[in-house]
Amino acid sequence: MAKLALGKGLKALLPDESSDYVHKQSKANGSRGYEFRDVQAGDIGTIGNIPIARITPNPFQPREDFNREALEELKKSIVEKGVIQPITVRKKGSGYELISGERRLRATTEAGFKEIPAYVLDVKTDREMLELALIENIQRERLNPVEIALGYQRLITECKLTQEEVADKVSKDRTTVTNFLRLLKLPQQIQESLRQGEISMGHARALINLEATKDQTAIWSQIVENRLSVRQVETMVQKAAKKQAKAAKHKPLVAKEGEPKSVDVLQIENWLRDKLATKIKLTHTKKGNGQITIDYYSVDDLERILDALSNPH
Repeated sequence: MAKLALGKGLKALLPDESSDYVHKQSKANGSRGYEFRDVQAGDIGTIGNIPIARITPNPFQPREDFNREALEELKKSIVEKGVIQPITVRKKGSGYELISGERRLRATTEAGFKEIPAYVLDVKTDREMLELALIENIQRERLNPVEIALGYQRLITECKLTQEEVADKVSKDRTTVTNFLRLLKLPQQIQESLRQGEISMGHARALINLEATKDQTAIWSQIVENRLSVRQVETMVQKAAKKQAKAAKHKPLVAKEGEPKSVDVLQIENWLRDKLATKIKLTHTKKGNGQITIDYYSVDDLERILDALSNPH
């Protein structure tokens, strides 16, 4: 096991003032502003300069999008000031495997440096590697909302963490984690737009409240075309919901197969959906009985829903 407390934030990942580096100039190795001692084989838990050629990529890299302009800015900064913050790696065979800091590694390589300062961690298992890489990247790197949501989801599915544990490890409340995970229910086209910065997190959260994909896509198109504000989108979403309710206003409470549901059923579904932040389906029979189907996506999601039901206020 790694000798680090993953749930304690970035301070657990970084050495203190007594660590193995001093304030000196050393542009040649990419650490201008600091001089890092060379890492020797087996120097786990220390900071030092290691050859970039000996570092292999992180197979669990949570970042998928690398903005070219931002990477150029980072490269210029490194040329001028060096790598201020070391990357993190683990020992892998005769070399090292990157844990986090791919942007810094890419920029340093493009800047022409042959070495880069790195903090060598004692990480033995792939699960531990994945958990550490995801947590540090989520906390440190400028990920887009979809990358963050996917990172949370991987911590849940691949590292077997609950939403509560994820929230604790990334220093967020569970509601924040849940809201990010809900982004993954949006159509792929809208997720990609959020990745590219065409729409904001606020836009996406408003669109999630629409049940029909066609309604989400229609309003999304208007956001991109007309540069609508979040407030404008929230108003449009409310109007779309009212329009759907109006279309069903004169329908009986019990709808035939394939027919629109009545306004009463839709209102109940919408209320439950807002309350529980998940997909709800309500069916009502001519006899006056029926079923409420509540979707959940993990054991932790079920616990969240049960908490909401047991705490109505």
